[in-house]
Amino acid sequence: MIIRGTVRIHPTEDPEKVKSSITYIFPGSELAMDDGLIEFTTDDPTRFVDHISSQLIRDTAARFISHSLRDGTARFHLNKQAAFMGEVNFTDGDSTLGDFYITIEDADELIGIISPEHA
Repeated sequence: MIIRGTVRIHPTEDPEKVKSSITYIFPGSELAMDDGLIEFTTDDPTRFVDHISSQLIRDTAARFISHSLRDGTARFHLNKQAAFMGEVNFTDGDSTLGDFYITIEDADELIGIISPEHA
């Protein structure tokens, strides 16, 4: 499974804080910054799954990711400000301070891991 994300950095934001919010949810990500945009990639969903589990949102997350699934790839948004606070919060992509745009290849594997019956 490959997890890729992009996030826009607003002029009023500290890029290091945005990077921290990424690595808090997806530690070990490879980060690249270019022209106010950070792109990140990882193959390890462990911390993301841990956050979903500790927040008791396994069923919600599995359903949200399943609904975004097309040809084995899930595409969805996570709230950037919530990530900075160590929380996973799925959005419609219109958060005031911005969102991470996440793409997960082979997302069926992730859905299997986070499904409540897998707990």
